[in-house]
Amino acid sequence: MKLPTGASRVVFIFAHPAGHVGAPRHYTPYFEEQGLDWHMVPMDVAPRDLAGTIRVLARSPSTAGFNLTMPHKPAAFELCDEVGPAARFEGVVNTIRIEANGGLVGESFDGGGFLNAARQAGIFDPDRRCAVIGAGGAGRAICHALAAAGLKRLRILNEAPGPVEALATRLRGQFPDLDVSLEERFDDAGLCVNATSLGLHEADALPMDPMRLPRDCAVFDIIAARRTAFMEACAARGLKVIDGVAMIRHQLPLQTAFWRGDA
Repeated sequence: MKLPTGASRVVFIFAHPAGHVGAPRHYTPYFEEQGLDWHMVPMDVAPRDLAGTIRVLARSPSTAGFNLTMPHKPAAFELCDEVGPAARFEGVVNTIRIEANGGLVGESFDGGGFLNAARQAGIFDPDRRCAVIGAGGAGRAICHALAAAGLKRLRILNEAPGPVEALATRLRGQFPDLDVSLEERFDDAGLCVNATSLGLHEADALPMDPMRLPRDCAVFDIIAARRTAFMEACAARGLKVIDGVAMIRHQLPLQTAFWRGDA
């Protein structure tokens, strides 16, 4: 892998904390494969400093764009001058492009990355119920992508009732044929998605009891930093398990095209 020089450009990934961020090991090699002298650099940015950090770095011609992860996606949405259709529905942004005039254009590619990974793995079946745990930024993106792809039955679970009820209302408004349930059950699920941060740290609780999943249920855990206890427990039951690395790899071409202005 080439080391950066003064002619290189940087994609910053903002998180808080940032110690778990492993995305550069996927992004920087991909940029090199595409013939781009770009490098991804993680940065720990406190929420109070996000706006100022983006404004300063956006002025530098060395900055190719921004990638946002927890907890910055909702705040990044508010900082953008323009947002794409997925971001507009979800109310979050995970990717920001800098326009020639300095304007910031945001979009959410979590849903597209998830859906493409699920399709490649052969675990997306629009006729089977999908259970998504988590109604935060990633959960909203995944639910929106599933609905837009023609999923017929969706169940959304979230610890706090407000966000999940608001998401269900929005989905029902845009996709009137989608059966949205908030009931806490998994017995009819063909796909279960952990869209929470549970599993990011070794001591985290499991998002749900894998014993409640049907034997033919697939599991998608969006955590990419580590092999979680939830993944291991599901795999031990013989369930097909996809991790967050697949989601990152399928976001890469979508985000890179967006940063380049090709999409």
